[in-house]
Amino acid sequence: MRRLTILLLALALALLVLAEPSVRGDADNSLDADADADADADADALDVDMPEEPDPCASLYTAHDILQALQPNRYAHLHRKLGGAAPARRLPDELGWSSQGPLSSALRISSRLVSTLNPLNLLSKVQRPSARRPRISASTRERIDRVYAALDEADQKGCPTALALRADMLLFPPSRAIQQDLPAAYDLYKRYLDLSSDAHAQFVVGFFHATGVGGVPRDQGLATLYYTFSALQGHKPAQMALGYRHWAGIGVKEDCLTALNFYEKAGKSAYDKYVAGPPGGETLPLSPSRISDRLGGVFGPHATWSLTGFNVHYMTVKAINALARGESEPEILEYLKYNSDRGQMRYTWRLGHHYYAGSVFPHGSGGVSSGAEEIGEIPQSFDEARKYFHKVARQMWPVDFEADGKPGLRKQMSDERRKELSDPAMVAAAFLGRMYMRGEGVKQDFKLARLWYERSANLGDRESHNGLGILYRDGLGVKKDLEKAFKYFQAAAGLELPDAEINIGKMLLARGDKLRASQYFIHALQHGSPFEAFYHLATLHSASAHAPLDQGFSPGACGVAVGYYKLVSEVGAWDDDYIGEANRAWGRGEEDKALLGWWIAAEMGSEIGQNNVAFMLNRGSTHFGRPIPADTELMLWTRSAAQGNADAMVMVGDSYYTGTYLNSSTATNITHSSPDYRRAFGYYQTAAEKHNPMAYWNLGYMYENGLGVPRDWHLAKRNYDLALHVSPDDAYLPWVLSLTKLYLRSWWTDMRTHGGVPGLALFDDEEAPGVWEGIKKLFAGPPERERARDDDEYEDYSGAGWEGGAGDDLDDVEDMAENIVILAVTGLIMLLFWLRQRWGQIGFAGLQQPARMA
Repeated sequence: MRRLTILLLALALALLVLAEPSVRGDADNSLDADADADADADADALDVDMPEEPDPCASLYTAHDILQALQPNRYAHLHRKLGGAAPARRLPDELGWSSQGPLSSALRISSRLVSTLNPLNLLSKVQRPSARRPRISASTRERIDRVYAALDEADQKGCPTALALRADMLLFPPSRAIQQDLPAAYDLYKRYLDLSSDAHAQFVVGFFHATGVGGVPRDQGLATLYYTFSALQGHKPAQMALGYRHWAGIGVKEDCLTALNFYEKAGKSAYDKYVAGPPGGETLPLSPSRISDRLGGVFGPHATWSLTGFNVHYMTVKAINALARGESEPEILEYLKYNSDRGQMRYTWRLGHHYYAGSVFPHGSGGVSSGAEEIGEIPQSFDEARKYFHKVARQMWPVDFEADGKPGLRKQMSDERRKELSDPAMVAAAFLGRMYMRGEGVKQDFKLARLWYERSANLGDRESHNGLGILYRDGLGVKKDLEKAFKYFQAAAGLELPDAEINIGKMLLARGDKLRASQYFIHALQHGSPFEAFYHLATLHSASAHAPLDQGFSPGACGVAVGYYKLVSEVGAWDDDYIGEANRAWGRGEEDKALLGWWIAAEMGSEIGQNNVAFMLNRGSTHFGRPIPADTELMLWTRSAAQGNADAMVMVGDSYYTGTYLNSSTATNITHSSPDYRRAFGYYQTAAEKHNPMAYWNLGYMYENGLGVPRDWHLAKRNYDLALHVSPDDAYLPWVLSLTKLYLRSWWTDMRTHGGVPGLALFDDEEAPGVWEGIKKLFAGPPERERARDDDEYEDYSGAGWEGGAGDDLDDVEDMAENIVILAVTGLIMLLFWLRQRWGQIGFAGLQQPARMA
């Protein structure tokens, strides 16, 4: 029996030695030193002489470590904006001076002033990638040579993983000393797949065939095949790519249920990662933005849909506009620090919030867990955040616990001081409770978390009520009490905290009350939840989509579930953040890597990725040194438009207007033909329904000229007016010129047709300023407008005149004078036209007279 056991163990060890090695992933499973150590220990224990076979992949240890060391710093892309990658000690701190003194503040402000006045920084307010390649140090070149030597050695010894590691290196080079080589990467991945079934390699090969980059023949069938092989192994990016393909009908027939099956798996993978994080869930990645918006929009800052109209209220656009005004990250931090140094605690806790979120533009309405904007990114520092939160909280609670172990009492202070300090201390205490509960920058301590949460909750903070609910629900440092947890969640939900509404919904789901749970999830969406509420609603809709007809089937549930799972998959991109990595590469000036990352994300269904690649190609961006299919830009605009991007809709409409558009049968190859005004009009009309100013102007032009639609002066004017309404200040001059031309053309047509085609009347339109008023404003400038603070209220200055209060009589006199002047100018123009016609007739008669005499 003992001999049989030894033989079985020896056979198991032999299988371990012969197992295929792989160094893919962070864990480096194939090179697991712990497994080898355990095997050696077992062999020693059994006193069996095991022949040591050389590991063909042993040299990859060195290559892998060097490649990791060559990767750029996480915040390297911020160096140009912030002057460093981490909070640094300042000169006053080094000299021992007080940071609250005037000299310290003067030094900080002067350093920012010198940086601002730098001629290189004055050239542009928007960070653009640098075209200059950095100098490569000799030590870096020496390490890269060692990587190549290690890869060659492993390849010669028959280690297949060397092919994958070299392919990864050529696809996304960790250093600029390594040239990106997409054709070589593709060949290496193909060779590797002859020896392995690696899911990541299959996904990348599928991407090559789907896009045709690197000179690889584009074949949507092969792309779908490779994506399927990868997705069946649980690779989330491939699941997202297949879900998007079946949803949009790319290379396959549109099938909502099939798309739902793939997106459901990808969404569940993201959600599992979320709940596996600290209490309250994993911190969400920073929210990315379109690169076109950062550079002023597809059509300019005031003609681009994503930057105008209602979109200006989104946090992303607010952040972009703030940076455009010169409110950069260093200036915002400096302003807050200046006021914090002078005892303004409301600025101090905001500093802590910025460092906690890793951005100067956190999402406020959705609560702390809703994340922040990537566009205002700064180096995240829990230590800095805790320092500022403690600075505020200690003003109210000097100690955590008294000598007898009881919680520390509030500091005695005047009512005025308490009122001033109450809100900042409440928020700071809530953040400290969250940090201790989650172990962020401090050792996880549920007792201290409860202490700070209770202090903050007593002042009415909603985040603290929700945090206490989590502690009692999960039994963290306290006895588990679901009833008490539910009451805390209700208190926070009453203050419209999305996290609390989600927690109530989850408890109701556990009780089987799906109807009430869905209502709480919907409320969470309305109050700004960016992730978890979408997942639970997607799960409920998915169940309805898969249910039989007589058991709760809902015909529209599939589309809703796909949309929600898609969003969850894209937001929860902790392990496959191609958009974030591409944005960081673009910030470092590595445009090829950025473009490739956006393109992979675009294949996974990301509208931001599709917009970014199309925009960069439209600007004449690099093509990786190899030609790419000519229809790529338009194809990506079309996919972006299908996901609701109104600017992309205008771009696709322009393609039909010019007669250069995608073949309707293949949706890929470009057709060069005569303009298709009717389809162009359709795209413009759809974009106009989303209040796109450029679409309104295009519709006005098409109505004015009768392109694809019957000529209609009034609808032309209506659309021109709507373009002005969406962008009132910056569209003013184009509006005046367009309407002036429109009125003159309508009058001229009226005269030529003797009234058969009536022209526009001057006095029957009260929706826009008169033409004469517009002409005057070209020289006087538009009036100053007092904009209402409330989003739904605004002053109405439409019509020929303004409706005011005490000045109405004077306005009426001015209107009458303007009308008389307009009539006089109109009469003069008509007289000139008549004289020109008469002179032409006289001249023609003069030319004909000699012929008659002859």
